[in-house]
Amino acid sequence: MTFMPQEDQSINILRYMDEENRPYNILINRATLEQDQTVDEFCEQQCERMKRLVPGFEVEGKNLKHEIGPAKLPVLQTANKFLEDGVWVRQVSSVVTLPWHPDLNPHSRRLMVFTLATNDDFSEAQRKHYVRIINSFTPVEIAVSQEN
Repeated sequence: MTFMPQEDQSINILRYMDEENRPYNILINRATLEQDQTVDEFCEQQCERMKRLVPGFEVEGKNLKHEIGPAKLPVLQTANKFLEDGVWVRQVSSVVTLPWHPDLNPHSRRLMVFTLATNDDFSEAQRKHYVRIINSFTPVEIAVSQEN
């Protein structure tokens, strides 16, 4: 075992194929709010950045707020599309605010971002799979390195 990193900025890209052989990805990444930044401001900042850097980036619809999973964590959900190699990619992202923890999230600024991405419209199977993953998420209360 090793010590916990000071900050985890890893990105997990999970690649899937639905029953109709249409590929889709579920991305899971971590982020940290700046001091006194709200989740709405974080999302707006990320969208402005994407507009400058990513061809054809557009926000779709309005942001939605709700709670997810067994821990009833607050979520801001946003949708967008952009061009990648001349093909539209559609995404829906759920920005989850992680609960306060004295060691892992002492300033209540840690986020988890779950994103469903595909080149087509989202199929019902893709949406259900994405929702199952998000709703099964429960933040770990004790880090592995702190258990013993």
